[in-house]
Amino acid sequence: MPNVLLAEDEFLIRAVLVDALEDAGVVCIEASTGREALDIVESTTPLAAIIVDIGLPDMSGGDVIEAAARCRPGIPIICCSGAATPATFAKAADVHSFPKPYSAAELSRFVSSLIGAGP
Repeated sequence: MPNVLLAEDEFLIRAVLVDALEDAGVVCIEASTGREALDIVESTTPLAAIIVDIGLPDMSGGDVIEAAARCRPGIPIICCSGAATPATFAKAADVHSFPKPYSAAELSRFVSSLIGAGP
């Protein structure tokens, strides 16, 4: 099963998303802070996709997205935000905007469509 990094600081949202993504056939690697997400992005852990909440507590999700685009070229990055995706990311081929609010099922289907995963 492919690995997907989920950078989301809200515990309940993260827990629901982990369940939905695992039901969709992916292994979810959780990060509750930007620093945790950066550590995973900068590691050698195989990743099929990266999901980043823009509003992380210790740094902007935009910083994580920039590092992910640099360290993991070609890997789809999903930017989740209640606000518009920053223009600098909207033009990048591997950065996809997924606006809030969304359902866990919608996000897991979107991720599966990007990486070809399924139960």
